Amino acid sequence: MQVKARKVDATNGAIIPLIIAFVIPLILTTALQKFFNAVDLAVLGNMADSNAVASVGATTTIIHLIIDAFVGISAGAKIVLSRLFGRGDTKELKSTIDTSMITALVFGIMIAAVGFTFTPDFLNMVNCPSACYDGAVLYTRIYMLSAPAILIYNYGAAVLTSSGDSRRPLNYAIFSGLFNAVLNVLLCLALTEKVAAVAIATAASQVLSAALVLIRLCRLDGALKFRPSKMRFSPHSFSQLMRFGIPLALHVLVYPLANVQIAAAINSYGEICVAGNSAALTMHDIISAFRVSFGTAVLTFMGQNIGADKPERVRASLLHNAWMSIAVCLPLSFLEWALAPLWLQLFLGKDIAAIEFAMIRVAILNASMFFLVMNSVLGNAIQALGYPIFSTLNSVVWVLGFRIFWMMFVYPIHTSYASLMMCFSVSYVLNFICNLAIFAVVYYRYKKGKYA
Repeated sequence: MQVKARKVDATNGAIIPLIIAFVIPLILTTALQKFFNAVDLAVLGNMADSNAVASVGATTTIIHLIIDAFVGISAGAKIVLSRLFGRGDTKELKSTIDTSMITALVFGIMIAAVGFTFTPDFLNMVNCPSACYDGAVLYTRIYMLSAPAILIYNYGAAVLTSSGDSRRPLNYAIFSGLFNAVLNVLLCLALTEKVAAVAIATAASQVLSAALVLIRLCRLDGALKFRPSKMRFSPHSFSQLMRFGIPLALHVLVYPLANVQIAAAINSYGEICVAGNSAALTMHDIISAFRVSFGTAVLTFMGQNIGADKPERVRASLLHNAWMSIAVCLPLSFLEWALAPLWLQLFLGKDIAAIEFAMIRVAILNASMFFLVMNSVLGNAIQALGYPIFSTLNSVVWVLGFRIFWMMFVYPIHTSYASLMMCFSVSYVLNFICNLAIFAVVYYRYKKGKYA
């Protein structure tokens, strides 16, 4: 039976135009989300001071640590849903969508409770500077209350993108992002506590995004239509989500876990370093939207064609996404480095010391952009082929394990902020080498008909 409401059918037609049609809205969606997140820091940098910027920046690792693993399970949903779309299995699609949304709500409530309660303990774990500690606690707690909305949006968006609809999430990102930006300014004008104002605006925009996705799902036709009053939890669908989702969640969790020691070291340089590091991250996040979007295209296109049993299109999906992501991301990486001094002034003003820290991060991490891009392409390809556990184990060794090794044995010898940034770059290179080897093995198994 034909699945309704599919926007891009990856199983038929010329692949390059299909990738372009799919990935452009996805890039804009992700980039706009990152850009509007950067508005928080820009507003604080202009309406408060570097200490307020540091208060938000100090929360980054903790927020990722608590939330990202559960968001990562939604990537497992993309694998399952892409294959079901490829096969046109409407009954299993309905069951998986219902189970995904129930899972998102339950996990979101759990995260909100744990995050709100243990925020001070988490911030102490990364040695949050005392000058911005109170602001960091306040921002994190307010942000954590929006966890159910964050997960509902991500799982709902997974349904839309897996079906080939990457335009609706773009529209929602634009609308909620503008809402966030306007509310940021209004609340900062109205409230004396600027960090709280920014946190409330961010949480409100997350709730709006979730509401827009839910409304869209409820208006779809056929198996994609979400009916909250009739949704049913399926143990079988849940087991499939967890089969792919748990390794991917662990894969996502590896990064904030690996960065705990690094975050503590960054925080030890004081709030000026934290502010500069946070401003640099806003640039990286916007550029990363491009490689992440091509990675999602790899997962969706390969997944649909695996489900449709079209091996030649599986191969073409990988190759075209790979060269296109390299052709786009590497020039953008150079442009980021060239424009960094102007961009950083939006967040840091004339704080020369903070800008110097930020430029060190920009220069070192941009030099490893090729490896970041290829890790995204190969990692998603391995996941689409049904072996997310392999890419997870690779990250455990070369992201978590290597960074712990670096912080224990290399950083004490070369104690500097630049040494901390080199830890990222070297781990990306080692991760790429192993990703390449793993992909060669699992793709060979796929060609022999032995994929998971």
